[in-house]
Amino acid sequence: MKLAAFALTLIPGIAIASSWTSPGFPTFSTQETGRFTSHAALTKGTRALTLHIDQQCWQPSGAIKLNQMLSLKPCEGAPPQWRLFKDSDYTITVDTRSGTPTLLLSIKIEPERTAQLARQCPVWDGSPLTLDVRQTFPEGTVVRDYYSGQTDTVQNGQITLRPADSHGLLLLERAETHASAPFNWRNATVYFVLTDRFRNGDPTNDHSYSRHKDGMQEIGTFHGGDLRGLTSQLDYLQQLGVNALWISSAV
Repeated sequence: MKLAAFALTLIPGIAIASSWTSPGFPTFSTQETGRFTSHAALTKGTRALTLHIDQQCWQPSGAIKLNQMLSLKPCEGAPPQWRLFKDSDYTITVDTRSGTPTLLLSIKIEPERTAQLARQCPVWDGSPLTLDVRQTFPEGTVVRDYYSGQTDTVQNGQITLRPADSHGLLLLERAETHASAPFNWRNATVYFVLTDRFRNGDPTNDHSYSRHKDGMQEIGTFHGGDLRGLTSQLDYLQQLGVNALWISSAV
């Protein structure tokens, strides 16, 4: 009975006290009834962690971790070691409102600093521009500006051109292409042809398999397109930029 009475009187005493201390931290301040905090700038390393109030020593009952609620118990044996991984501002919060004192350790989170870079775009003054193009065009190559049509020969890795009415912008290309680029399917412009519906080049074969037009939407029969009609339009397709055909069944 005496032990039970002692335990009941101990916790209320903690709840109203405001003299929590911990080595390396200033005296705790009361945030609200039953909650006490203290802040300190600590250096990287290992330090013992104990707390004291009214000549009573308390220590975490488990492993010390940041941002986790830790129960406190009366000190016994060697004090637990708190490992600090970096120099920073640390906060200890003691909460006695639940009856069993608890401890919360936290670290100040520094806001991410974003570098403020001031960039000034160059303004063309109307004079010719000298560019280093050695990484793009070999020495002696004749280079043309697409917008103005001007050309210059690469000398010492450089060319000089006056931009046209393009606000100083140059679009450079070889003035002469000695050979056409080899065909590559990865860069092909493919046109998918539904042969029967593309173009009718031979009306005499429109009624294959004895099928006849229905006079409406040609449902279940042929529309008349054929390979002859497709081949007659190859020049047209080439003008559109098509250089590969995917041909569906002709029948």
